[in-house]
Amino acid sequence: MKNINKIEFLLDELAVDAIVINQKATKVYVDGLTGSGVWLIISRKGNYQIMDGRYQTAAEESTTVFKNIVTKQGNVLSTILKWLAKENINKIAAEEELPYAQFKALSEVCKVKSLGDRIPKIRSIKTQAEIEKIKVACALGDEVFKQLLTTIHVGMTEKEVVGEIYRLIYQLGADGVSFDPVISSGPRTAMPHGRASDRILCTGDFLLLDFGVVKDGYQSDMTRTISVGKATDQFRKMYEILRPIQNETAQQFIAGKLGKEIHNFAAHKIEVAGYGDYFTHGLGHGLGIGGGERPLMNASSNDILTAGMVGTCEPGIYIPGLGGIRIEDDILVTNSAPQILTKTTREIIELETND
Repeated sequence: MKNINKIEFLLDELAVDAIVINQKATKVYVDGLTGSGVWLIISRKGNYQIMDGRYQTAAEESTTVFKNIVTKQGNVLSTILKWLAKENINKIAAEEELPYAQFKALSEVCKVKSLGDRIPKIRSIKTQAEIEKIKVACALGDEVFKQLLTTIHVGMTEKEVVGEIYRLIYQLGADGVSFDPVISSGPRTAMPHGRASDRILCTGDFLLLDFGVVKDGYQSDMTRTISVGKATDQFRKMYEILRPIQNETAQQFIAGKLGKEIHNFAAHKIEVAGYGDYFTHGLGHGLGIGGGERPLMNASSNDILTAGMVGTCEPGIYIPGLGGIRIEDDILVTNSAPQILTKTTREIIELETND
């Protein structure tokens, strides 16, 4: 079954005549073009890709599941409104991320229902082909990390580390990054999502490296925290507390468990170890195309893990003024034991220096 057929089932579930799509991740999922000037309509009358002329050639070369409607740049939404009126479409469903002005315009010509989280839930259960693409992305991420360790050195800035990541990602054949890399060093590693700065790497620093690659539309996401030079006693203590917790939590990615159960498992272990106040985010999230992947693993998530889902396991300990450590892997839920898709070692890594 094609992915678009899974979305078509929502027409009956929601009792609507058409589904209007404008989110990039959903467009990727159903093999549509992803440009900002492209909208998709999935309807009982057929499936349409409405776009401005910038995308016409690409659509003619690549589109097999949509009929193409081309209009002038800046005129896509009005073309959709005219199409809905012409086809006597009375009820549609749209994504919740739709900007208010666009929602208002659509609601003036027909009744609009929210798709809610239905599409992310459909996307959350991967086909074998999707799983293979995620595995390829994870393998690329592992290789980027391996080669990155040979280029990082004392005296570099965090921003220069980011530059090396981008260079390696493209050099090794990936299509791009899953997100802006989260790179921080020293006390800045206490910020879970701290972005790279001009801070210079020093011997004894914690260095947090969180990045992902995209290949054929699917993503990886991995974090390792390494020591620049010989690990300090504090680094070693925190790391050796977190590493077994991360490993044990990864084994909790079992079909039938709730996202909050897995998060709470890790949070409890970190609390017992004496660092409960220093784990300040959800355990993880779904992985695939991006843009709101399920399942969520946080304190309030009722998402039920199912075979075919892929999620991140990324507990951390962050002490303001000192530093933080996070270890993150991508986990495939199966009907038996969880599979860890990221293969980079979780042992302590001490970056060699010339000191």
